[in-house]
Amino acid sequence: MQPAGTESRPPFAGSTETSGPAPIDDPRIYLAAERTYLAWVRTSVALMGFGFLIARFAFWIREYTSLQTGTAPLPNHHRISPWMGFGMVVVGVFVSVTAALRHYQYIEALRRGNRNPALSLGGALSIAVILALVGLAMAVQILLF
Repeated sequence: MQPAGTESRPPFAGSTETSGPAPIDDPRIYLAAERTYLAWVRTSVALMGFGFLIARFAFWIREYTSLQTGTAPLPNHHRISPWMGFGMVVVGVFVSVTAALRHYQYIEALRRGNRNPALSLGGALSIAVILALVGLAMAVQILLF
């Protein structure tokens, strides 16, 4: 009989390794990793939706202006918005793919028994730089048009 609180736990169900460190079997660790992954997914969906909004904003402004003034809309006015919107959608897709890869690497490291897997900051920093550049381009567009 074992002392209270020291009962042995069965090995992780997904483990096929018989040697090396045991996989992390605390479900809270996996649930925390999943919550983080879902936060990245929410961010990517928001970025894609924001990209769609940016792309359609110039169209809405052009139509609104033509209704208010009674003139035909200019065909080439605000041509940058669709490209900026497309760029934001691409950033959203990049965030989604990066999140999936990072989540997979993290879970695999936990299954190998690594209690605190290191993740590179390259993906997160590149996303931050891209978003800063897109934000700067949007600020310039607001000032110029």
